[in-house]
Amino acid sequence: AFGTGHHETTYLMLKHLQAIVKPGMTVLDLGSGSGILAIASKKLGAAKVSAVEFDADCKDNFNENLKLNGLNNQIEFVEMDVLKWRTFDFDLILANINKNVITSLVKNMVETKADIFLTGLLNDDEQEIQELLKSIGFEIVSTQHKNEWMFLHIKYNAVK
Repeated sequence: AFGTGHHETTYLMLKHLQAIVKPGMTVLDLGSGSGILAIASKKLGAAKVSAVEFDADCKDNFNENLKLNGLNNQIEFVEMDVLKWRTFDFDLILANINKNVITSLVKNMVETKADIFLTGLLNDDEQEIQELLKSIGFEIVSTQHKNEWMFLHIKYNAVK
């Protein structure tokens, strides 16, 4: 059910996107896959959306979904490992990826001014993830759960 909006993690992201994305915002979707979160961000009014995906097999599906949604060439697709991405000057950063990638990825995002949405995390990992985030300077804005999955909205807090 990944990429359809029906998986719990995608559902949680979409729900929170609707509440925060405003016209003119910039959004970075890390681990974009089929592009559903990037597409939703653009449809909600984001001015600039960049999608980063490591799996080359996703690119055709991503472009097909852009076409189905009337968004040809309106979202930048970058094929690369998200752990090598270094540009975090966006209003909102999305990462619906697994725990191992997220624990490395957030260390690269210190000092960004972006709101960050994380999911792909299991409820069982909540304490470990929250301790890591706090230890590197992130504030947990909100948390939500759906079945065994967890969503986190975080922001870097430059003042410790």
